[in-house]
Amino acid sequence: MSSISSHTSPQTIHSVRPAPASPASASALEEILTPVYEAADDSSSLVVSRQSVILRGETFEIPRLLLLGQRGGGKPIRLGFFAGFEAGNLDGVRALAQLLLQLKSSPHLSRDFALIGYPVVNVRGFSSEAAPLAEFESRFARDSAEADVQFFKTELNKWRFDGLLSLRTDPSARGFYATVRSEIIAAEVVEPALAAAATALPLATQSVKVRPSDRYARTADYAHGRLAPPADVRPYPFEIELHAPRGPITEDRLDGLFVALTEILRLYRGFIARGEAL
Repeated sequence: MSSISSHTSPQTIHSVRPAPASPASASALEEILTPVYEAADDSSSLVVSRQSVILRGETFEIPRLLLLGQRGGGKPIRLGFFAGFEAGNLDGVRALAQLLLQLKSSPHLSRDFALIGYPVVNVRGFSSEAAPLAEFESRFARDSAEADVQFFKTELNKWRFDGLLSLRTDPSARGFYATVRSEIIAAEVVEPALAAAATALPLATQSVKVRPSDRYARTADYAHGRLAPPADVRPYPFEIELHAPRGPITEDRLDGLFVALTEILRLYRGFIARGEAL
């Protein structure tokens, strides 16, 4: 079926014109990410790399932040974190950077996980031209040879992520909410994780939306430039998108995101363990 699951009612998302990026976006990005780069200098658990790409004559860097949690046994669960989608919006970038720094200081919270963070997906969205996300998605959909598209396609194929978690912004939302593809992940992981963070994180009335999970839906998303691997990848990673409402990510909201994220990790780890025990 291609309709939204009745597990929760869908939240209406209105199309909004992205705000232009500030000319200081590049320097603001560097300021936000510098503490992460510095933390990696003397760390064995946090590894930073920066891929230089040239797009239409302008040079950009795509950061990749690899955080290894405590080893519990077996192969680590590979989870990709993505932010920096909406043009000029630094909130998701800041949230991802801060969350990884907090997890680095509490490695037991990410036990059994290898977390690979990409704080800036739409790199041209933080240039003086402030290219909208739709421009990146259009190039991703047609498999553009441009370096940023090929970088992310290579990463999605190389790491074979077990799950993808994206931090997004929805200016029309009145509270935080999540979209997922799986009824089971929604019920056993995402809903209780958001409930645990509800005191610090204002939630939308419908806090979880379940999207179609069949191959046709995944193929359609990929064809429209959604950041995801091809639909024929096996096993296909679970997908969670956390959407923030308009407004800055305050300290309280950042604390709430940290609680939600660590609960997602804990609950998913338990979910996997139960499945392996069956």
